[in-house]
Amino acid sequence: MKNSLFKLIAICLLAIIAFNACKKDKQDLNKPVVALSTDSFTGKSGQSATVTVTVSSPVGIKSLVITKGVNLQQDIAFGESGTLNIAPETAGQKSWDYTFTYQLKPEEVDKLVGFNFKVVDVNGAEAEKDLTVNTTVSAAQILATYKWNLKAKFDETLGVADFKDCEKDDFYTFKADGTMQYGYGASACDFDGFNAYTGWTLSDDEKTLTITYASIFDPAKITVDKYNVRTLSKDRLILDIAYDLTVFGLSDHEVYVFTYDASNK
Repeated sequence: MKNSLFKLIAICLLAIIAFNACKKDKQDLNKPVVALSTDSFTGKSGQSATVTVTVSSPVGIKSLVITKGVNLQQDIAFGESGTLNIAPETAGQKSWDYTFTYQLKPEEVDKLVGFNFKVVDVNGAEAEKDLTVNTTVSAAQILATYKWNLKAKFDETLGVADFKDCEKDDFYTFKADGTMQYGYGASACDFDGFNAYTGWTLSDDEKTLTITYASIFDPAKITVDKYNVRTLSKDRLILDIAYDLTVFGLSDHEVYVFTYDASNK
């Protein structure tokens, strides 16, 4: 008799557990779902992180809410007071792929940056996922941070130094907006100041620095110099470029190497 009672109780308990599990599974099937194409991104300042946010709900999507945090604090400068609320293209649609793009910022290098993506369905149910963004310093950011003082100039083709005294206080300053200045210091050479430097760019692979300048006598005459970047760190910049110096009795591919040391602006 006791064994039969125990069996009956066990059967009842199993039935209750099975019922609750089925009920829970049914409830879960009605909840919204959010998924990210990646949950982390690492890149250099200035690059863009692009993530596909896939959301779905069997009852229809109300909104996608994106929140940004920096060092575990909400970034109120993002969206509206730190939150971006986006409605689907069609009200109540049941599935949606949203492309999220974020440009990595120089001021966020080595900081903990995260985005929370929360989908809300028409019944108010929610689901969420997190994205972590790691920003490292780019070569362009390094260039724009310091003043670059000319320390050596070398004709590599001839194997001789070609560094005049009047050049020893020359310097570059590169600005983050792509403008620049070439400074001649106190001891200018004979032809210094004949060109107005208008801009600079660094290639995506960080191996080519392009500098543009115009003649002050003929602004329509623009020269574009492309330098190979040999070394670029927070302390030193080494560039080389080939000049056509046949007019001076030299070769048409005279390679010059320029070395600059960094200092505070």
